[in-house]
Amino acid sequence: MSLSLIPRVRVNYGISDLLKAVFTSKRKHSVIEECERRLSSFFDGEQVCLVPSARDAIYEVLIRLPQTKVIVPAYTCIVVVEAVKLANKEIVYSETDSSTYNSNFLDEITSNCIVLATHQYGLPCIIEEITHKCQEVGAVLIEDCATSMGSTVNEKKTGTFGEYAMVSFNASKLLNVPPFGGVLVSKNKQMIDDIKASADWRKPDLKFKLKGLIRGFAFVLTKNVYFYRLFHYLTIASKGKLQKTEHEKPSEKKTDLYSYKFSEWQAVILLSQLKRLDQIFAKRKEFFDFYDKEICNPSVSKPIIDEDAVCCRYAIQVENRNEFYKKCVNQGIDMDFSHCSLGCPDSFKKEHSIADKILNLPYYYDLSVNELNKIVRVVNSINNEQ
Repeated sequence: MSLSLIPRVRVNYGISDLLKAVFTSKRKHSVIEECERRLSSFFDGEQVCLVPSARDAIYEVLIRLPQTKVIVPAYTCIVVVEAVKLANKEIVYSETDSSTYNSNFLDEITSNCIVLATHQYGLPCIIEEITHKCQEVGAVLIEDCATSMGSTVNEKKTGTFGEYAMVSFNASKLLNVPPFGGVLVSKNKQMIDDIKASADWRKPDLKFKLKGLIRGFAFVLTKNVYFYRLFHYLTIASKGKLQKTEHEKPSEKKTDLYSYKFSEWQAVILLSQLKRLDQIFAKRKEFFDFYDKEICNPSVSKPIIDEDAVCCRYAIQVENRNEFYKKCVNQGIDMDFSHCSLGCPDSFKKEHSIADKILNLPYYYDLSVNELNKIVRVVNSINNEQ
């Protein structure tokens, strides 16, 4: 077994960002306001609001809309289902294309519904057709851009098609803020103003800040491949698990991810990343292309490549996934498991089959050339027959 282990995720921020955040307090010129100005500019002048998490952004919008029915992808993160249920809305599931991981929603859209259109893993769905259908029948379109910030369709950014959109800043996304965070994007200024004025958010206290910064420092420390091997052993391997949350279920009540107002110290960490967005996007595209060209294991199904997408995952499908994963870990490569638990019924067999096969290769901003070559070498070397 290799003594080193390339992490499944790495955050964009570093020690210097966290130290700046330690000593940040409310100032005359708000860092939150600067981040929101930059995000509004990025999303072509749309209204924006920094929020506790992307799931909370979904929740805050849904509880303010009168429609009772929400159409969601059958294959999507379980926290999306959680947010819809907490908002007391009826869920309708839309079938998934197994090659793009996206749903098209066109058969389910009706006049009194909300469509939660996800750009899964950063690959845009057929958002132009969905937008047209929603406008035609008067449905409300929300884009789930948790993993697609930077992706475009005919030179128009994902997040600017629907009336609302949200982006996640958790540790596995394109931008990262500890302990969690996100942004809501909207064409409706009144909605943004209402959420800022009336959302049931607590003011971040010292305990929240300490918890967030400790989590942030832990993520920075585990960038080191030897430190990460120890971390992986203590938190996952020694417990006989493949991941921390193997059987995740939606929460039946609002957790901290819905509760804390986005703070100035979090904005300090976010701002340094917003200043180098183009560089982060370019690296993601470069690494996606590298994997696509170099991975040649016939037992690995690679994702579709889209030159206009800035993907947040490089999601492969493999049979006998658990065995494949264990072999990779033994050779020094950790991988992430996404959407292992789905909210859709068992009758959606295709979606559950995808969930049983997906692995996410290490795919983040500061992968080194040596790490990329090692990942490809290990993935290509594995004979995955039982």
